Amino acid sequence: MNSAETTFDVTEYGDTDAAVATTAFQAAIDACGEAGGGTVLVPAGTYETGTIRLRDHVTLHLEAGATVAATEDESEYAAERIGPDGERVFLLAEAVENVALTGRGTFDGRGTAFMRMDTPIQGHSGESSAHPLITSGPHEARQGEDYLDREDGTDDWPVAKPDFRPGPMFEFDGCENVLVENVTMRDMPSWTIHVDRSTDVDVRGVDILGDKRIPNNDGIAVTDSRNVHISDCTLVTCDDSICMNGTAESDQPCENVTVTNCTIESNACAIKFGSQTAGVMRNFTFENCVVQDSNRGLGIQHRDGGTLENVLFSNIVIETRLLSGPWWGKAEPIYVTSVPRDEETDLGTVRNVRFSNVLATAENGALVYGSEEATIENLSFDDVRLEIRGGEKAPLTGGNFDLQPTAAETPIVEHDISGVHCEGVTDLDLEDVTVEWGEDLPEYFSHGIQCIDVTGLEIDGFDGRQAHLGSSDAAIALRETETVSIRDCRARPGTGRFLELEGGGDRRLFAGNDLADADTPGLDAESGSGFVVSGNVPPL
Repeated sequence: MNSAETTFDVTEYGDTDAAVATTAFQAAIDACGEAGGGTVLVPAGTYETGTIRLRDHVTLHLEAGATVAATEDESEYAAERIGPDGERVFLLAEAVENVALTGRGTFDGRGTAFMRMDTPIQGHSGESSAHPLITSGPHEARQGEDYLDREDGTDDWPVAKPDFRPGPMFEFDGCENVLVENVTMRDMPSWTIHVDRSTDVDVRGVDILGDKRIPNNDGIAVTDSRNVHISDCTLVTCDDSICMNGTAESDQPCENVTVTNCTIESNACAIKFGSQTAGVMRNFTFENCVVQDSNRGLGIQHRDGGTLENVLFSNIVIETRLLSGPWWGKAEPIYVTSVPRDEETDLGTVRNVRFSNVLATAENGALVYGSEEATIENLSFDDVRLEIRGGEKAPLTGGNFDLQPTAAETPIVEHDISGVHCEGVTDLDLEDVTVEWGEDLPEYFSHGIQCIDVTGLEIDGFDGRQAHLGSSDAAIALRETETVSIRDCRARPGTGRFLELEGGGDRRLFAGNDLADADTPGLDAESGSGFVVSGNVPPL
């Protein structure tokens, strides 16, 4: 804490016992800024405010027991920066430096008071009311006309929006040297923390505790910003918990971001890139995190002309489950897709992405999908273990690829589900990947690994089999795949055909594989199907 000379108590700058204390908070912040900076102190108690603005060199410090709540009075919010659904900013830091939110107090967004909590979502940012999160066209879901049928229940659907709600709640736009530390942010009605075009930002020890039915209540969104560090946070959100974006409007790449030691729950995606991917995005690390009770785990949702490169996910535990409502995501623990947003999109590149030391329990497989227009290159899984099971909501939403948002392809399409599905990739390395299948699986689960239209494939140390005992699916299925080596893999007991091949060529090495528990290798006995075959243990 700063000395008394640079501390400004909000209770001395107006009637903080009044219904709304916006004026007192702003007066204290302005006085602090005019004095050259310091700390604005919020003592224990409950205060209600509308829009307040931080100034250079000001720390807003909430003492333990202090709660600052978003007022429901729309007139208390600034009229600029109105969002697509009528949102207005709660706390704004614009083009300022050396600012901070600290303390052991709480910001209360009153999201459940603003939202229509008893009504399922009815349209979403101009989207169809019938299928509100299928953004760009009709679906071809496995469930047909029954997909997203409200008669199946709406208990886990997002709720409807009001005519007005505040948001983003904490907007840092064009700032330098930002600290958000230790505070609790609960029940947010829209985006919580948005870091936009800012540099040198630290978010540490923050608890963002939201209602998992409130749409758009993202936890921490980072857009066109650099040198951002997020650590030791707990995030529970309906929308994406940690989200990275790059836009074409800024010359500043989104770059140099680290996320460590966080626990996350999301009904959208726990850690996500996109879907704003028109700008350059590079140099990201995510490590030592736990994702639990989430709709999607680690996601790259590339939809625009920007390049996304140099991304490391490591030491992460994931648990995902299927939901019945109109969510983006189908319980994929790992999700990498590059699909044009619309027919006019000149799609960019995704490259140098690595998932290592990941343990996942999921109700879907991992999906890597590049459309015909996409470039996904140099992607690797290293020491990734997937335990895949069925789920209560599988009959309602399972057995589909979810490519939302896109108008260039069908956004929801029926598809059999492999443990790891990789399509449209160049230079793919699957090393020490394990796929374990649960019991009573839906019929749509199929291969252990399936690769389609992949060039430069290394499968080293795969341990697994097909989903269903006695099925014709293979442990590894390759279609139109070039330059392939498969080595040191193990067929689990119950494996039928180990390898299925269709098309492709330039087959290199098939060596050191333990096929004792498979019914058949799946290779031509005389030619080796084009592989150099060496040192394999044949089926017993």
